[in-house]
Amino acid sequence: METDRVIFSTQWIAVKESSRGFQYLERQGKDSVAVFLLRKSSVNPWQYEVLIRQQHLCIDNREVDGKFTLFPCPITGGLEEGESPEAAAMRETFEETGYRVQVLPLGKYIVGTQVNEICYLYYANVTGIEPEPGQQDGTYLEAIAHNEWQPFEYLATCDYAACQIGYFKLRSLLFQ
Repeated sequence: METDRVIFSTQWIAVKESSRGFQYLERQGKDSVAVFLLRKSSVNPWQYEVLIRQQHLCIDNREVDGKFTLFPCPITGGLEEGESPEAAAMRETFEETGYRVQVLPLGKYIVGTQVNEICYLYYANVTGIEPEPGQQDGTYLEAIAHNEWQPFEYLATCDYAACQIGYFKLRSLLFQ
């Protein structure tokens, strides 16, 4: 089996070229997870709320009042060496939110044509569960991120692909 040629690499990413000349980006750990935490609305028990993580994304490095612009996302993170997507989803959920949950699969999607990454989607209903303090990973970007509960429909307004995909997949499960 041929291995793809590394054109450029850092400890976090590699730009590679296949034997047919196709160039693509590969992240360290390669694949990722996106987790949607849901709870029943305290105002209307027939509606759900979703936990949104406001975090920095590489698409916009503007600062407002000395802080990076933050974007709405589900809970996200990369798989560590030898880690299953389900284990990564539970680990990232605890690190970023303090919720210890069993996650349910929601599907997966290919991140892009120039990136060989698959994002595995999960969800968990945390209605009535109290979280522990989130552990975070100690980085500046993790420290400036924060979580906020939003109405479920808010997902449809987010630009992040996982939010939009998750919105349609969850809507079909929750509101059949």
